Amino acid sequence: MSSSAKPFSPAGSARALGYALLWHSADALARAANGCLYLAAGFLRQNELQAASALRWVNFGVSAAGDAEIGLTPSERRLYLEVLHPADRVLLVGCGTGRDLIGLCELGFEVTGIDQAAELVEIARQNLARRGLTASVALERAEDIELHDQYDAIVFSNGCYSFLRPSASRVGMLARMKSRLSNGGHVVIAYTAFARPSALSVRLTDISARLSGADWRPERGDCFSRDHLGRRVLRYEHAFRPDEVAAECAAAGLRGIRDDPGDPPLRFLVAVP
Repeated sequence: MSSSAKPFSPAGSARALGYALLWHSADALARAANGCLYLAAGFLRQNELQAASALRWVNFGVSAAGDAEIGLTPSERRLYLEVLHPADRVLLVGCGTGRDLIGLCELGFEVTGIDQAAELVEIARQNLARRGLTASVALERAEDIELHDQYDAIVFSNGCYSFLRPSASRVGMLARMKSRLSNGGHVVIAYTAFARPSALSVRLTDISARLSGADWRPERGDCFSRDHLGRRVLRYEHAFRPDEVAAECAAAGLRGIRDDPGDPPLRFLVAVP
C-alpha cells in the first residue's frame, strides 16, 4: 500500500473521530513506552546489562529447544559447504541447544561448541547423545575465552554476535580468535541487520546512563526492548550495518571477503586473516 494512501477510518463521523483519537493515543503511549525502556537501560551497570542479556539468551534458547530437530537452514548449509572444507575443525560460538552444532557435525566437520549458559550446554549435550554424534561442548563466555587449540573456522551462531557489547569487546574477541586460526582459516559471523533505533532513543539511554553514574555508554545501533520471555527482562541486541561488521573485523586484523543474506534479519559475513 502506498504511504500516501488515505488513512483507514470507519464510516460515520462520530465513530471515525473516536477511532482516530484512540489510535493516536495508543501510538503516543507506545512511543512513550519505548522511550521509557531506553531510559531504563541507562540505570543498569555493565555487569547488570550483561546479566540481562544472558538471561534473555537462556530464555530464548530454552524456548527454542525443539529447534535442534530443524537443523541448518538452507542458507546456512549452502554457505558452510561453499566456505568450509571437509573435516575442518570448527569452533561454534553460541551453540545454544545444538541446532547448528548438530547440523555441522552431520556435514562431517569436527566441531567444538561453546555457550555461556549451563542450561543450554546440557541440552546440547543431550541432543548430541540422542543422535549418536560426538562433539565437545564447553561452558564459556565468548568475550572471555582463551583459546589454546587451532581451528580452521570460527563460526558465530545465529545472531549471537549481536548480543555482545560493546564494539571494543567484540573487536578484542575477534583479534584473540584470529590468532588461533589455521592457515586458510575463516571466521563466519551471523549478525542481525534490521532497522536501527532513532538517534533520540540512543540519546535517552545516554542521558539516563550519565545521570545514574553507569559505567557504560550506548553505541549507535544498540537496541533495547521488552523481552516477552522473561518478567521485567530488558532485551539488548545490536542492529548492524554490513559495513560496521566489516570494520570491526578490519580492526581485529581480519578482511571480509563476502557478505551473504540469510533468513531475515540475519546476514553472514565471512572474513579471513
